[in-house]
Amino acid sequence: MAKSIIKTILKVSEKTGSNRIAVITNHLKINGTLYQENGKCDECHEDILTLTDALICRLSDYCTCDEENCNCNDYVCFKYDWLNINVSKIVAYTIIAE
Repeated sequence: MAKSIIKTILKVSEKTGSNRIAVITNHLKINGTLYQENGKCDECHEDILTLTDALICRLSDYCTCDEENCNCNDYVCFKYDWLNINVSKIVAYTIIAE
């Protein structure tokens, strides 16, 4: 089952022409760039979705600020160069148009 989720995400990414993604788990919102070695995922781990330039925010602490230059989420979000996500924890995802 996990492999089909990764394949689906990669197919949607390819169709939209974007490798930016937002992933929702039960407790986190994660934005990042899908990692594919040489633009392919022939040897991707079937249970792990790998992102680069990942930004992780806790949903319970996420603010709903409407101001144009809102910075209130800066203290609850964490940035990582690399992040591996266990696909069994993914509740929802969206590919972000570039």
